[in-house]
Amino acid sequence: MMEAMRQAQANGELEFRAGARSSEPPGFPLRTVLGVLASGAAYYLATQIAWLLCFPDSKVSLFFPPHAVLVSILLLVPARHWWVYTLAAACSHYFATQQANWPPLYALQCAAFDAVKYVLAAAGIRLFIKSPFNRITLREAIIFVLIGVIVVPFGTAFWGAAFTVSNHFGTDYWVEWRNLGVSNAVTAIVLVPAILLGANQLFARRIKAVPWRILEACVLAAGTVAVGYVAFNRLPAGPDTSPALLYAPVPLLIWTALRFGLGGVSASMLVVTVMAIWGTMHGHGPFLTQTPAENALALQLFLLVAATPAVLLAVAIGDERRSKEALRASEERMSLAVESAQLVLWDWDVANDRVWITEEGRKLFSFDPGEPLHYVNLAGRVHPDDRAVRAAAIQHALATGGSYEAEYRVILPDGSVRWIAARGRSFTPAASDAPARVLGVSMDITRQKQADTEAQVQREELAHLSRVATVSVLSGSLAHELSQPLTSILTNAQAGQHFLSRDAPDLAELRAIFADIVSADRRAVEIIERLRTMLRRGRVTLQAVDVKESLEELLRLARSDLVARGVSVSNLAAGDLPPAITDRVQLQQVLLNLIKNACEAMESNPPEDRNLTLTASVAQNELRIGVLDCGVGLPEDIESLFQPFHSTKDGGLGMGLSIGRTLVTAHGGRLWAERRAERGAAFYVALPLAKLV
Repeated sequence: MMEAMRQAQANGELEFRAGARSSEPPGFPLRTVLGVLASGAAYYLATQIAWLLCFPDSKVSLFFPPHAVLVSILLLVPARHWWVYTLAAACSHYFATQQANWPPLYALQCAAFDAVKYVLAAAGIRLFIKSPFNRITLREAIIFVLIGVIVVPFGTAFWGAAFTVSNHFGTDYWVEWRNLGVSNAVTAIVLVPAILLGANQLFARRIKAVPWRILEACVLAAGTVAVGYVAFNRLPAGPDTSPALLYAPVPLLIWTALRFGLGGVSASMLVVTVMAIWGTMHGHGPFLTQTPAENALALQLFLLVAATPAVLLAVAIGDERRSKEALRASEERMSLAVESAQLVLWDWDVANDRVWITEEGRKLFSFDPGEPLHYVNLAGRVHPDDRAVRAAAIQHALATGGSYEAEYRVILPDGSVRWIAARGRSFTPAASDAPARVLGVSMDITRQKQADTEAQVQREELAHLSRVATVSVLSGSLAHELSQPLTSILTNAQAGQHFLSRDAPDLAELRAIFADIVSADRRAVEIIERLRTMLRRGRVTLQAVDVKESLEELLRLARSDLVARGVSVSNLAAGDLPPAITDRVQLQQVLLNLIKNACEAMESNPPEDRNLTLTASVAQNELRIGVLDCGVGLPEDIESLFQPFHSTKDGGLGMGLSIGRTLVTAHGGRLWAERRAERGAAFYVALPLAKLV
């Protein structure tokens, strides 16, 4: 038996688990052959023990160890090797029966019966039980009892009793059925767990031995042996023997279940079983007051009734202990996660208006440890401007039985202000319409809010610096644009002075002159206002913009620079275009930078070959604006153009495209570049379309 377990351990199958598969290669290596031979020898020895456990002058076997031996072996070895282990056991059984002069046909029937019984029990246990036997759950333990103790033993007993009676080894079919079923049931509940757990403990990689636990185990073992000796071996049999002695081991079994779990109960129950059988067979104990068959049945029922609840109790205790350990480990992991994420957990008992909050939460909201907390305490810390929004979110969650999310500020007693992000969920009991409690988590997001504010300021500074940088590009255009209205104003003013010097000035002509002065002045004001808008610092507000109109205005603004560079423009943004969500000035700033880059890319071209093309189209729910040139083209790594401080021009800062992409992305759009099929480069700006109300 020990050799078989060693081979099972070598095959990687000792840890009993339903459905487990070995990684052992096909075939029968030497260790498997040795395991099969050892199993056959163990089965033969167990058979001899079973015959010794029959009452004198009786064919009733009180205990049938071969059943437990082979079922345990099948649970410890790969399923593909079951047939060879079962065959070895059948051969051992047949050899033992022939030594006892059994009829060959009856011996073969018994071997077949036992083989079917063992395979059915092992297959059922593996199929329905998924945990290692030392960590079996209560549900799986009940399944083990149903399969191994009830269904298989008593189900197969119908067949066994039939051929036993037919071969004249029994006189009453139902008595033989009962004897076979009870004997195998007792063996399964007492010996199978003991073998499996013993094998697991024997070959465990690490056995923890705490001194006080060893001492307690020794005390329990000594007590069990002493009580068993008194109850089953010391007192003579007879009518004066008290049946109360049967209950003597029960307190020790309960103690063992509480302290040592399934392994301890299995070992203790095995000791009680051996002592009860030994005492009964030697004429002692409370089981010798009737006929031999009735005495055997009484002893078997005692063992079955004592072992089954004890095993289930031990499993239930172990299951509960593992659940508590898992819960404690889960709580520790949650606590670590909460502390690492700097979260605050809270629980609001709505009916009684009591709030529980973690110590970190008390520190965050500046509440003293142990100070009773109510909803009004927390609400009093909330910033007055945020109270209405937070209260509305909580009331909505209470009314709907759902969750709420809110971001709000709290004012602490020292006057400091902190931002809090909170999320909660209300729970409504089945028998009430009012929510019993609200569970939630809060987080201090002050640093995040500060970082967002600083990032927004930096974005505005970047946009402002970018707008200032475009002044150099606009200087030529502004000089040209302003020179025209200023020259017109000067000329008309001089003409007006000339007309006023006459004795009879022409009033109609003077009105026309003054009208021209006003018109030129307004034009100059518009040009200056556009410049001020581009240079103005402040938060950008995205709104619906007429892109076609903005492109036309941009071309008027850049006309002088384009003429000076000898660049002709083809504006293909014709037809009706839907408005896009953007900022008009920043969009013009980005496009002006793209136009300037396109002009510089075509500087080496002949004047007649400097053509700039503007396109605008709608695709995939966005408006795409293209700036196409026929210049030197793009580098191998196109994305490098959008990296800060990367420039392909002598003396360039390499910030224009990077800033442009930042601005367009902030508007919810995209900026990218493509190579043109013929030559040159194409830069595209895609913006989201404005939703029509």
